[in-house]
Amino acid sequence: MIREAIIRKIVERDLAGESLRENDLRRDDELLLAAAIEDFGSWETALQYAGVNTRHVAHSRDLTQARVEQQLRRLCTTGYDLGAMVNRSRDRGLYDAALRYHGSWRAALTAAGVNLANVFRRRPDHFDREAMILWLRERQVAGQTLIYSEVCLENRAHALAIRREFRSWVKAIEAAFPPTDK
Repeated sequence: MIREAIIRKIVERDLAGESLRENDLRRDDELLLAAAIEDFGSWETALQYAGVNTRHVAHSRDLTQARVEQQLRRLCTTGYDLGAMVNRSRDRGLYDAALRYHGSWRAALTAAGVNLANVFRRRPDHFDREAMILWLRERQVAGQTLIYSEVCLENRAHALAIRREFRSWVKAIEAAFPPTDK
């Protein structure tokens, strides 16, 4: 097999979402693995020539289910795009581990406690500064949490819009609940 064909097969596997871990290749495509090691010296070097971030391939097997869910919550609350294809490219190890434990990216997000109804929407319509303050006050009156990470998991679109508008969650809370002078 020539180098170009090896690289093409690696890229095809990557685009198809198939595992690129060496142990999986021993089982799934021993010919590709053997040709890559013969031509490139190691599987990792072949992955590098194919443009695959080998750090993420190696680390997917080290992720526990709890760690995957923790990282998905962190991605949600820090404002990262939660789309499957974006995350497959950004952190293949996390993506592969999420699929291994949950079967699909959406199921992994749900298991992490992310409310999918509010994940993929941009700024909510008619959600100006006054509406944001009212929304926060209504949450408090209803006895709902005002802790940013928890609000973000429940309603990411609103939480991110508020944080962006007020430049921080703390400033938004201060605007919604100004201190009273006594």
